[in-house]
Amino acid sequence: MVERVLLVEDDRALREVTAHNLAGAGYAVDAVGDGEAALEACAQRRFRVVVLDLMLPGRDGLEVCRELRARHTPTPGVVMMTARGSDADMVTGLDAGADDYVVKPFTPRVLIARVAALFRRLGTPLATRWGEGEGAIELEIAVDGEACRASVGGAPLALTPTELALLSVLIGAPGRVFSRRELLERVFSTSHDGYARNVDCHITRLRRKLEAAGLLPAPIHSVRGAGYRLGTA
Repeated sequence: MVERVLLVEDDRALREVTAHNLAGAGYAVDAVGDGEAALEACAQRRFRVVVLDLMLPGRDGLEVCRELRARHTPTPGVVMMTARGSDADMVTGLDAGADDYVVKPFTPRVLIARVAALFRRLGTPLATRWGEGEGAIELEIAVDGEACRASVGGAPLALTPTELALLSVLIGAPGRVFSRRELLERVFSTSHDGYARNVDCHITRLRRKLEAAGLLPAPIHSVRGAGYRLGTA
């Protein structure tokens, strides 16, 4: 099956070149030039991955990303393209719901690698439940065709593909400490230390969602100088 990608870029020349490169990598590409058109395209057709420019006319990439998260279940994976490379801008994009980001100017190989890694995350095999007895944490993760869904105590839990992939790694070995590097390799398909902040941002968002679902405190623990683990204490 050919995977379909939505490309959202207002610069026509860059949009055409990027669409050409993604198509050359084997993806079916729909390309639009603004946020409103992106939301309309997603309402009409299901895209598993959206490559989204941050600076767009009208609704910017942050607003579009938030709208996609609010409107669609399952939500598409989002790779944000931005000319802003600071930590603050990256965190803002991730907090809006982006799964990954690339900083302009970037090579086609870099973008294609990030898109491919995100598709792999969407297809990550998932565990089903962890915990027994009164202290059990009812985290159930199910795969329904292409749609990955999570639930807490039977109630749906809205997670991005990256959050779902992180949770699946942690839940697969409760109590084990996973280093940031290991999570980078398993979830982001990279060992580059420059992406370590990605792990922290996504873990923070995942904790918030678990707490909002009633798991207080969230069962994901930070182990100083080592990484993260899933456990009741």
